[in-house]
Amino acid sequence: MSAEPFRAACNAMGTRFEILLWGGSEHRLQAAAREALEEIERLHCQLSAFDPASDIWDINERAAWEPVLVEPRLFALLERCLGLSTQTHGAFDVTIGGLMAAWGFRDALTASSRQSDPSQGRVGSSMVVLDRDACTVRFAAQGLSLDLGGVAKGYALEAAAAILTECRIGGALIHGGTSSVLGLGTDPSGQPWRVGIRRPGTTDRANIIAAANLRDRALGVSAQHGRMAGAAGHIMDPRSGRPAEGISLAAVACPSATEADAFSTALLVLGSSFADELRSMGHEAWLFEAAEQP
Repeated sequence: MSAEPFRAACNAMGTRFEILLWGGSEHRLQAAAREALEEIERLHCQLSAFDPASDIWDINERAAWEPVLVEPRLFALLERCLGLSTQTHGAFDVTIGGLMAAWGFRDALTASSRQSDPSQGRVGSSMVVLDRDACTVRFAAQGLSLDLGGVAKGYALEAAAAILTECRIGGALIHGGTSSVLGLGTDPSGQPWRVGIRRPGTTDRANIIAAANLRDRALGVSAQHGRMAGAAGHIMDPRSGRPAEGISLAAVACPSATEADAFSTALLVLGSSFADELRSMGHEAWLFEAAEQP
């Protein structure tokens, strides 16, 4: 059994996913990494709001007019997302697809989104109706459009980690574009995986402003820099219908990668009061205010 880490990667969800893993023969590590990356690629095809062949596109196209049957794992994810909207006081909301389009972050709209102006009135998780018995989703109003970009990478990391656990891998560090990170088990020295958080807009080690220790734990980082439409950042405040302002970077560490992504997005919107709330739940939270940026 080799203690040397094995590295593998793929491109999905508009970014690069990488897996660093150890705790088996190279052949076993390679096979486990391949299976985990194939699951990430499958989820990319299912969750993309931009691919007409995806399940999310199909929901956005039809759910305003009829219930749409979805597979159980996607249904469970949608349930989680609606629950996270409640937990974050509406600061995280997967119905922001029309709002993202209105601000120039989508090149294409489904038929449902084209029916009306994608304004604040067409954002709201309460308008997503889930039927658990039938495993269907429908929209209570036209103009809604789902966008799972705020949790898709974290959810994919969780799915990949579950496969690696089944393969009895000793430890792994998985990230999607460095903004969603999950540490499974320990590093080869037996210590938690240590991940640095850099000052917004920088790439060198000298600008690391905090660090998270990840042992069966995830880190989500949200920032307004990087993806812009004009001067507008891509993290929206669903309550106001405008880009979030005041915080340039927010990060959350907690056991779930899906929740870490959602909570970091909400933290960028809500600021220090939500950071206190997260810490009271046993999570770690970091904020970097826009005024602090050099």
